[in-house]
Amino acid sequence: MIPKDKVKYYAPFILFFLMLTDGQLTMWAENLVDNVYFPSAHFLLLAYVTMIPNLTKRYVIISSVILGLICDSYYIGVLGIYTVALTVTVVLMYTFQKVLDTNIPTAFFGMVIFVTCYELISVVLQMIFRLSNVGPIIFITRTLGPTLLFNMLLFVLFYYPLKKLFSTA
Repeated sequence: MIPKDKVKYYAPFILFFLMLTDGQLTMWAENLVDNVYFPSAHFLLLAYVTMIPNLTKRYVIISSVILGLICDSYYIGVLGIYTVALTVTVVLMYTFQKVLDTNIPTAFFGMVIFVTCYELISVVLQMIFRLSNVGPIIFITRTLGPTLLFNMLLFVLFYYPLKKLFSTA
């Protein structure tokens, strides 16, 4: 556990590492299923779910914008898609902060909702800017469904360690 006054200093490095881990796990999972399904890892969203009760809204939103810009420039090459998706999802997390921090089942279902919102926002923005043209059935069955299953597994395995890592008690 990181001391309360040090969390805000170490959090950006941990979040950056988790963003890179997301990319590597996503590629590993896609190769595992022979690129038939496209599950995406969202450790970054899980970290935000666990850290939002302990850090200020301004700090977390600024970090989400910066990490979104880095993610856009590294993965897509078009600035704005993941920046908007991540920032809007973090703002939604703050909106539901009181409910999410009550117990593990509500955090679990909140994570499902946030992953769904993140994926929907990013695919809608990609369709608006004509970076992607995917049908709703294909998106749900080949991307959203596997992504939700993968992130449910990640939640079960890593929620408690991340909660302890970002705990300020």
